[in-house]
Amino acid sequence: MPESAAYDSLTKRYFISNFGDGSIIEIDSTGGKTYFRKGLSKPLGILIYENILYVVDNPKSVKGFDITDGNIKLDTEIKEAQFINDITSDDSGFLYVTGSSTGIIFRIDIASKTYSPFMKTHGGPNGITYDKSKNRLLMCYFMEKAPIDEINLEDSTISRIITTEFTNLDGIVLDLDGNVYISEWGPGSFETGYTKEGKIYKYDNSFKKGPELISSIHHGPADIYFNKYKNELVIPSLLSDTLEFIPLKNK
Repeated sequence: MPESAAYDSLTKRYFISNFGDGSIIEIDSTGGKTYFRKGLSKPLGILIYENILYVVDNPKSVKGFDITDGNIKLDTEIKEAQFINDITSDDSGFLYVTGSSTGIIFRIDIASKTYSPFMKTHGGPNGITYDKSKNRLLMCYFMEKAPIDEINLEDSTISRIITTEFTNLDGIVLDLDGNVYISEWGPGSFETGYTKEGKIYKYDNSFKKGPELISSIHHGPADIYFNKYKNELVIPSLLSDTLEFIPLKNK
């Protein structure tokens, strides 16, 4: 059940969180797979920030591992959390984590290794990403007619950008041109099953153009990732146990 991806350009390897067996897999440039870490609870969103792989270890913990030697550098329990999900970072040494059950964005100060509730959202946010060009966080929601919201980090205000016609948005990411990509699971539930027609859509940074269909036929497309070094999207399809790589045309 792969959920999230991150890429280390120095060693040319991917890290993949496996929700199903509590592991982080690393994939080298030849496609070889090894375990980077075992024994986690339910790892979801991951990212690399200053040589540390930060992992949302659902339901309450965020951990950080040195990608060189695997040593743990951060282990923060978010006591108020019930189901934390995705993670992003800004340029000021903060991590932001979505609380999908509580509707709260939690902020972690990397230097002090402390956290605080940062923002109450308009629902239960799933995917989150940092948009440096506008110093904002973008969030999407796992629900019918799923909205996309922004948090302005200048004044800590939240506003709705758009309400889509999509059902169950999971991941959200930007490319080098500022275009925004989202992953849609489509209708269903974990009890009854989800369609195998999950899709990836693209918006421009102002959300005035789009949505443009980029890819389809994904089963549970989760926390999508943009690799700026290869100009490609990585789609962890949680329900089909697969990774898919989509080259982008824009440079």
